[in-house]
Amino acid sequence: MKSTILLFFFIIYGCQTNNAIVSSKPINITRTIVSFKENNEVNILIADNNDIIEVFKENTSNNCKKIKLGKSYSLEIIPVSDLIQHGVESPNEYILNDSTIIKYNHYYTLEKNQNICIVK
Repeated sequence: MKSTILLFFFIIYGCQTNNAIVSSKPINITRTIVSFKENNEVNILIADNNDIIEVFKENTSNNCKKIKLGKSYSLEIIPVSDLIQHGVESPNEYILNDSTIIKYNHYYTLEKNQNICIVK
């Protein structure tokens, strides 16, 4: 009986998963921004190598960072697509809304929320 109870606790303990905290330190990258998409919450900057940079809109300020299409910018980002666990297949598609799906090479998010103004 003792061995059965011990085996039961061993199985329960062995099947539990540890809570893992996944984090990434911000890094600087330089990308040429060629296009953008947006919705109410986020701007998506699309780079010339098909990388996307997600920029959450800041609701507390009317200030905006001016971005001119075709120009290179240095951005402090967190690499989102690199946080996916190894062995997990995930399509390289960002779903902006019901009708807009963006295929990407790498997916990043800007470290800080910011309003973006596209200058032509």
